[in-house]
Amino acid sequence: MIGLASIGAILGALIWTLVWVVARPRPSAVVVLGRYDARHQRTLGLPDLDGIERQTSWQERLGKRLTLALNARGVRFTTLRQDIALTGRDIDAVMGRKLVAFAAGLLLSAAVLVGFSRLGLALPGDAGVIVPLVIAVLFFFLPDIEARSEAQARRRDFKRALGAYLDLVRLEMAGSAAPAEALPNAARVGAGWPLALIRDTLYQATTAGRDQWAALADLGERIGVAELRDLGGLLRLVGQDGAQVRDTLAARAASIRSQELAEAEGQASERDQSMSMAQLLIGFGFIVFIGYPAIAVVLQL
Repeated sequence: MIGLASIGAILGALIWTLVWVVARPRPSAVVVLGRYDARHQRTLGLPDLDGIERQTSWQERLGKRLTLALNARGVRFTTLRQDIALTGRDIDAVMGRKLVAFAAGLLLSAAVLVGFSRLGLALPGDAGVIVPLVIAVLFFFLPDIEARSEAQARRRDFKRALGAYLDLVRLEMAGSAAPAEALPNAARVGAGWPLALIRDTLYQATTAGRDQWAALADLGERIGVAELRDLGGLLRLVGQDGAQVRDTLAARAASIRSQELAEAEGQASERDQSMSMAQLLIGFGFIVFIGYPAIAVVLQL
């Protein structure tokens, strides 16, 4: 009894640690924008506003060591970096969480196997070694799944706002506004975090003397929005011709809306299929409920 109670206490502590480390609270849009500002300042060589170096935790230090070791071997985690940048997290912190999740999964599965062996349910052969490693690897990718699901939702919001923003830029340019004026003026119309992110990017580009379209293309590459990344390249090829720029913006806005409509139709179709399956299961259960008494009587004869 004491051994089983100790195993239960260890399992409870491991599960609590895993939930505490992996299930972190989601930052707000204001916090995300502030982290983007800090990253842009470090990238452009600007001094920190507070002049104080941020203290890193042991988890971030472990993650930084892992990131440097993987980068030296050519492992960049490009997709994960894009998802992390869009959610406002730090790559070192996420890699540290991955290490902690790996260790927690390994210890948790090992503790469960030890408890089963105490009860006489030990796994045969080398399964006692392979199963904990497989579970630890699955736990290692849990932060990736969380970041990807959150980034997909934020990316959809950004694309939806990007289509409206491009239409606003086109209208500003149709009113004889230069691109350098039309881009920030259109970004001031909305109050959501996507337009706030675009405003911040344009402000940083203007402060550093960079091309605004190039800055927006870099933003699209950093957060994994291909429409914005390709738009910057197309407009650099078009040049300063206002009519061609407006036509390009209109075509890209229409393409974004068409893609959004296709995704909405696909999601609606998936929900219809799930509802149809639910109705079939309910009908099958009702038939079993009605026919069970007759089948039971026949079987008893």
